[in-house]
Amino acid sequence: MDPNKIVFGTCDGTGADINVCLGFKPAYVKLLNLEDGGSLFPSLEFWAAMTAITAFAEGIKELTGTTYRQISGLTTTGIRAYAGGTKLQWSKAHGHWVVVGDLSLADVSEVYVDGKYQRKASTDAAYKNAATAILGHTPTDADDGAIVTMEEGFTIDGGSDADINVDTEQLIWMAIG
Repeated sequence: MDPNKIVFGTCDGTGADINVCLGFKPAYVKLLNLEDGGSLFPSLEFWAAMTAITAFAEGIKELTGTTYRQISGLTTTGIRAYAGGTKLQWSKAHGHWVVVGDLSLADVSEVYVDGKYQRKASTDAAYKNAATAILGHTPTDADDGAIVTMEEGFTIDGGSDADINVDTEQLIWMAIG
């Protein structure tokens, strides 16, 4: 673990996989759902070494209720390494990044590209997107067609978990290299 690589971030849950691109695969990730509808405020912890233990392959989930605490191992719907490599293209016509070859995301106000949150509102600092960081500046019309390759990081699994990655509920995370 490299304690010099500590990154914090936030995103909205989607119910689908969310790829968080960091430029490294983290050894540790802590994730909290701050807007849990059940007021259990679930958290998830993941150490890369957990992948060797089937019952905890995607982390440990903790729920803090009003009467007791629940802890469970996750084999799915947790955290897993993301190898990166997805190619995104800036589309002047759509005003956001799209997966290379997929221009079907034109008419939505918030866009998830391969699970990566892309927000059209450029003033929302909480949702700086990784593709723009790789490009080195906020895309302009002159960047139409620019292609970037997403960096490695981690994936917040989508799927059937009703506590962690829930559509529209805000997540906050910390990753350590």
